[in-house]
Amino acid sequence: MFYEPVWEYEGHMLVSRPDTPNYFIYWKPKSISGKPSGARRKSTGTRDLDEAKRRLIVFVKEHEELHPKKRRPEDVMLLDVLVDYAEGMNRRIKHYYPASRTSLKHFNEFVRRSGINLVSDFGLDAQQSYIHWRQRTMLKQGYTASNGTLNRELGVMKAALRLAWKRGRLESYPHIELLPSPPPRDRFLRSHEVRRLIEACEYPHLHLFVMLALHTLQRPIAIFSLRKEQVDLDWNRIDFLPSGSMQSNKRRPVVPITPSLRPMLEQAMDESERGYILEYQGHPLCTVKKSFRGACIRAGLDDVTPYTLRHTGATLMAASGVPLRQIAGMLGHTESRTTEIYAKHHPDYLMDAARSIEKLFGDSAQTIANTTRLALPCVGVRQC
Repeated sequence: MFYEPVWEYEGHMLVSRPDTPNYFIYWKPKSISGKPSGARRKSTGTRDLDEAKRRLIVFVKEHEELHPKKRRPEDVMLLDVLVDYAEGMNRRIKHYYPASRTSLKHFNEFVRRSGINLVSDFGLDAQQSYIHWRQRTMLKQGYTASNGTLNRELGVMKAALRLAWKRGRLESYPHIELLPSPPPRDRFLRSHEVRRLIEACEYPHLHLFVMLALHTLQRPIAIFSLRKEQVDLDWNRIDFLPSGSMQSNKRRPVVPITPSLRPMLEQAMDESERGYILEYQGHPLCTVKKSFRGACIRAGLDDVTPYTLRHTGATLMAASGVPLRQIAGMLGHTESRTTEIYAKHHPDYLMDAARSIEKLFGDSAQTIANTTRLALPCVGVRQC
């Protein structure tokens, strides 16, 4: 079919065909490799040239929104990438204060101070400048400035840049080099420490959070986002995965409601104004860090965070002899991951190996070995 070019806009041709009076849009989209693929055609549905031009412009703009052009790192603002990522996170997690928002706040301040604005500017030297600046600010505020905190913030930027690249908005992005990971925290509360912490919870919402964390072993974000419809009192279950959501790597399981937790949930559901289990003054809770820190001080507990409660529950369950498979089900972990972290606390940990070692090399084994050695004939040796 012969096409006669009439007008061009942004790589899209307006053409006429001999078999129809209507104008057509003609273009060659690029494949994933960047090379032009087969030609595409779309009728404008009009024989009026001015109207056909207008429709071509509208089509190109709509097409760019669905298939944005890849832009060079030196043409994209660093904060624009992070803002897009943070807004996407906010749509997924409506009321929780995710790490992307806190990272956006810190990067915004860093950009203002350093003048590093573009994606291409955020190379290894700029990343080191950011690390040193954040370490100074955190130490000044009384925090430890751990590698874990810095890696979380750099990880958010890395995820934002990678997402922009995957969606075709960036041609490339700088390598984000994380710091060496700190050793995992093995801090957990003993039974008497748990009692002290619960007694130190002055606020009802903090007491409910602590009990939910201990009785369900869920992450704080899952507890804060828990809604009434996820609690099934008839079946005595809590489904921590909101309806319509997909499971991610941080799985949200279905867990049973314990007898001690049930009346607290019933009261929270009756008093809820926004539909969330954890609310304060009619608003869903985003964090309990401040009140939790105060309770820890009153209870005389050091190096304890809200996340410690999840680790505490799993550790004490393992020490009580609960099968690791059931602990994995509560945590939303794979069984191998749970075994890796909590098997050492189980009373049966490596006991078969220890019994075998005792049998092989213990006092009774030495007696048997001596008896066996005396009974064996000396073959090929001058002295036994």
